[in-house]
Amino acid sequence: MNKTHLTAAVLLAVIAVGASALFISQPQTPEHEPEKLKIFCAGSLLYPLNKVAEAYMEDNPWVEVEVEGHGSIQVIRHPTELDDPADLLMVADYSLIPIMMYDTPLPDGEGNFTDWYIRFAGNSLVLAYTDQSKYSDIFNASNWYSILAKDDVKIALANPIIDALGYRGLLVLQLAEYYYGDHRIFENVLGPRFNTEIETVEVGSRTVIFVPEELTPLEDKVAVRASSVQIIPLLESGAADYTFLYLSNAEQYNVNYIELPAEINLCSADMDYLYARAQVRFQLARFQSIGLDREGKAIYYGLTIPGNAANPEQAKDS
Repeated sequence: MNKTHLTAAVLLAVIAVGASALFISQPQTPEHEPEKLKIFCAGSLLYPLNKVAEAYMEDNPWVEVEVEGHGSIQVIRHPTELDDPADLLMVADYSLIPIMMYDTPLPDGEGNFTDWYIRFAGNSLVLAYTDQSKYSDIFNASNWYSILAKDDVKIALANPIIDALGYRGLLVLQLAEYYYGDHRIFENVLGPRFNTEIETVEVGSRTVIFVPEELTPLEDKVAVRASSVQIIPLLESGAADYTFLYLSNAEQYNVNYIELPAEINLCSADMDYLYARAQVRFQLARFQSIGLDREGKAIYYGLTIPGNAANPEQAKDS
């Protein structure tokens, strides 16, 4: 199985595990009130997960699957900070789970939110566009960063403070400077586009990208949205010309895209030594206190059952 594709089979297995853990003892009768399986997932999983959830509910009418998509950081914040628990969490960056949940105590003080995760799929970043995008007729894998830097080209970004896609897009831009031997790529594309600039600083053998507490664009060249779910409509409507997307989403939503070199697209753990040359450091005090700096590494998704799930004991016994 190609690890860059989030297949329905993988997601079906995830739902099946979660549902069997929570509802295996429920009688399969029409009179039984449906049991709920609430899932918070990364926005990039929303499209396939909704389709698989529909199929699953048809086969298991006593289970009602509720799927809600957010940026991966926000997915974890819902149960841990916003008192909004779910039965299953699925994020686009598995390493967020131990950082944000392992040492975070439950409201009742009985343990932490979780102490385990399952890493279940990979992906890669591509640059997505449509036939209506400016310069789409000449846009290719050799000149993409020059096109993105043009003043009349509009770019959509996921918010790196909320969504893994957002900080991974920044990492890819920085890694492109190493790959293409052009140290102006990041500055030319994003540069002074925000009220507080995204700064890059050389620290030893790596480049650190400093993300300010708020990303407010100064002009309409860059649009920042909470997650990939909100980016797709900008692309389809022509409000944005180009955006970073996961390969799986570009194919699911049937938009044009170019694949980037493996050395920068975060597709392979064999390339982690190259990806690690870029790092995102959040200026948000809350993130600094938990050590949420994001080092470039291959993309892998992760899932866990939080300790404040509706049926934690049944889930743990699965």
